[in-house]
Order: sequence, then C-alpha cells, then structure tokens
Amino acid sequence: MNEKTKRVIQKRLLKILIIVCIVGFTIYLFASNAVALYELEQQKTQIAQQIEDEKVRSNQLDVQVKQMGSKFYVEYFARKYLGLYYPDETIVIVDTQ
Repeated sequence: MNEKTKRVIQKRLLKILIIVCIVGFTIYLFASNAVALYELEQQKTQIAQQIEDEKVRSNQLDVQVKQMGSKFYVEYFARKYLGLYYPDETIVIVDTQ
C-alpha cells in the first residue's frame, strides 16, 4: 500500500470511530433517561398511593371529629379512658381466673 491509500483508510476509520462514539453516547443518554423516567414513574405511583391513604385517614379523622360532640362518644371516652360511670350504675368486675 502506498502512503495515499493509508491516509484515506485512516480518515475513513477516524470518521467511523467518531460516528460510533456519537451513536454510543446517544444510546447512553437515551438509556440513562429511560432509567430515570422509570424511577420517577415508580415514585409517582408510590406518592399517589400515599395520597390515597392519607385521604382515607383524613376522612376517618373527620368522622371522629364529628363524633366528638355526640353524647355517645363522650360517654365512651369517659368510661374507657377516665374510668367514669353514672352514679346509679353498678360496676361488675368479672374475675376470669
């Protein structure tokens, strides 16, 4: 081979190498963005589930707040947590031993 042919071959190989590098970098960018997008979608799904759970909890708390003013809730709370009873009630303690 002569010198001119070697230079032409080297130029072609350099061009091919540059093209391969550009294509490889483009594929790398695409793949990394695809992975990041997948992770963000998973986070979005988890956050949406947390939002739904908190909405259910909020509704339960709303119901509890509404019940707090009722006579039944006040009696329940007084009996369970404060140990209070009406004066005319008889308290029976059952020994299960």
